Amino acid sequence: MIRDYDLIVFDWDGTLVDSIDWIVDCIRHVAEEQNLVKPDERSCKDIIGLSLSEAMLQLFPAISDANKLAMVELYRTRYLAKGSSGNDLFLDVMPALTALKKMNKTLAIATGKGRQGLDRGLDGTGIRSFFKYFRCADTMKSKPSPHMLFDIMEESNIKPEKTLMIGDSTLDLIMANNAGVASIGVTTGAHSHEELKQHAPLACINNLMELFKR
Repeated sequence: MIRDYDLIVFDWDGTLVDSIDWIVDCIRHVAEEQNLVKPDERSCKDIIGLSLSEAMLQLFPAISDANKLAMVELYRTRYLAKGSSGNDLFLDVMPALTALKKMNKTLAIATGKGRQGLDRGLDGTGIRSFFKYFRCADTMKSKPSPHMLFDIMEESNIKPEKTLMIGDSTLDLIMANNAGVASIGVTTGAHSHEELKQHAPLACINNLMELFKR
């Protein structure tokens, strides 16, 4: 199946790196610091993939613009306080990326993270060199808008029918549907197999090495 596609676009959190629990912790910490009711784990997971500003508004719709800005900065400070290393990667990530590069696939990342956070993660994990294109929610429209995928396809000159989106969130799969590209759901992050399947991915997999078994 993976051989049918030339451009493989990955989400970051929950797809390449095991970061979902830390994101939830950071969101709940921000709520506590602002004397707001802490959102439950499910609510936190559902907004992963949105830009930070949109995520805060969705979780805390009554906050003012000033509070939103303060909460975004609180989140960034706490999130970035935790180091980044190769240990953050899921165990199958390095062999999967290595195999894809040997197949001459063009690899990209489309993430709800800001560029500062992505750069830190790429350098800390040591996987920057595998990827040619990077799109982040602080410079693009947030998922599930197809903006990031459209922009990558335009720059790479690779058509939608040759593009595959891989992500752990329903937002990733809805973005793929909105862009007219195929998708694969991975069950390592925000959403379950049952939730992902509702958005018509080609498959749902439990680790990235399963890409080569289909």
